[in-house]
Amino acid sequence: MSRICVVGAGYVGLVSAACLAKLGHYVTCVEIDADKVRSIKQGRVPINEPNLKPLWEHHQRLGQLSITTDYVEALAGAEFVFLCVGTPPNEDGSADLSHVLAAARSIAGGLLDDARPVVVLKSTVPVGTADRLRAFFSERLLPDGLTVVSNPEFLREGLGITDFLQPDRIIVGAEEPEAAGAVAGLFGDIPAPLIVTDSRTAELTKYASNAFLATKVSFINQLAELSEACGVDVTAVSEALGLDPRIGGAYLQAGLGWGGSCLPKDLAALVHTADRTGVANELLVAVQEVNRRQPELLLDKLSELLGPLDGLSVALWGLTFKPNCDDLRESPALRLVRVLQSEDCEVRAYDPAVNEAAELSGVAICGDPYTSAIGADVVILATAWDEFRSLDFRRVRGLMRGDVLVDARNALDPSSITEAGLTYIGIGRPTVRPRIAGVLS
Repeated sequence: MSRICVVGAGYVGLVSAACLAKLGHYVTCVEIDADKVRSIKQGRVPINEPNLKPLWEHHQRLGQLSITTDYVEALAGAEFVFLCVGTPPNEDGSADLSHVLAAARSIAGGLLDDARPVVVLKSTVPVGTADRLRAFFSERLLPDGLTVVSNPEFLREGLGITDFLQPDRIIVGAEEPEAAGAVAGLFGDIPAPLIVTDSRTAELTKYASNAFLATKVSFINQLAELSEACGVDVTAVSEALGLDPRIGGAYLQAGLGWGGSCLPKDLAALVHTADRTGVANELLVAVQEVNRRQPELLLDKLSELLGPLDGLSVALWGLTFKPNCDDLRESPALRLVRVLQSEDCEVRAYDPAVNEAAELSGVAICGDPYTSAIGADVVILATAWDEFRSLDFRRVRGLMRGDVLVDARNALDPSSITEAGLTYIGIGRPTVRPRIAGVLS
């Protein structure tokens, strides 16, 4: 088993560190945020990821997993250094590599004597970043520099541990076959296709994967608009489409659109790369535009049904960009809140993972979905948490002032909604009026 240093205690770093320990390695995570390190040492893992906390605590007790703020301590004896820091977007859409470069400087400064671990670039970075790091380390650590290998992550929030330990592929991008084999060997006997390529190919593959997923979502959302115009239920269309093995059913669920920490920034970075290299990118730009206007289309549907929206009381169910996580970054639900507020709507929100949100000025955060529905003219399901599928919708109707429920994720059964006396509005689906009238208790 190997000794590994993981740089960065964000989502990718924490999941990678815990999973590498589970694979039998000895892992030290280094993080410059002293408060975060202190919190983790005290057993408080700062992200809401299923099974991560017990996995981290178990291997910490076994002495396989630790965390520190000291690069010298973390790098001592390390054979591999996994670089897992963030690459947030700049204003022009390009990836901000300042955290990557700062970490590289700290790695170079923290190595003892002639230590030369393999640097494994896990962060999502533009094509050529591994080459840039090789040049940097050669300049700082003459004459040998450091070997840099690209090993992009494909972790879905809420399923990160599963995706690390049961991946659908492992990509290793290296210029030296020996280094590629060494990094591939860290994953042991994980039964997944291994793709060994050069680092630039690995870097572009990561961006291409997320861009394609975003394209599938925007495609089905565009088709949802056409389905409504034709009187067709898009869920039936997407089910039939997904049965074609050339297409597949994943990411073909119409709704509010895509968000989170990866798809928006990675697509923006790919668009920026295309612009910089002079390559046409009309398709990628269209994917972004379809996603941007999804909340506005929903408001158009409400206006058509209810007339002017100013003064409307809205209960919003779900704030995170997807269920089973606490991530609000680029959440379509937040975009919807801003659009609702631009129409002078009053918004009361509930999310199982959100107690407060600084991003939501003027929004009341409620402790449960029923409280949010009190006096509401409209309820909008914006994030498809399982909790919302099992609610007592008759009770919801009795608490509301109006009778409209918008299923912006097509996650609910329309018949259960209409039987409770509510009007059901989905995305790309026919509007269904309630089967019974009146306020129910």
